[in-house]
Amino acid sequence: MKIKLLYKQLLSYSSIGVISLVIDATLYIILTEIFIISKSLSKIISFIIASVNSFLGNKIFTFRVKSLSFREPIKFILLYSVSLIANSLTHDFFLNFFDGFMPFVISTIVSVIINFIGQKLWVFKNKNN
Repeated sequence: MKIKLLYKQLLSYSSIGVISLVIDATLYIILTEIFIISKSLSKIISFIIASVNSFLGNKIFTFRVKSLSFREPIKFILLYSVSLIANSLTHDFFLNFFDGFMPFVISTIVSVIINFIGQKLWVFKNKNN
């Protein structure tokens, strides 16, 4: 039963993640290519906006938390702050080694791992998870 639930959560999390990734990548491209904002700042802005989508989608669809808690957004912000720092540092580190979107991809993978574990075990933790 727990394996089946975990599989469903990973599938839902992945679907919401793809939508958030599209938001993140689209904003990143718009900010860097159209508005000529630095890649580092563009990554931070696009990450934050995609994170709002992630919070709402994962709360409602992945972890099916119906209660309203003031702690959840605070925990989510703390988790995503840690994730943002890891994302930004990873992105900037790999800019030294790769051109194109490889730094974006690597930093996104780091964030996905941190965020799923943090949301499942801390932010949206309840008896159903």
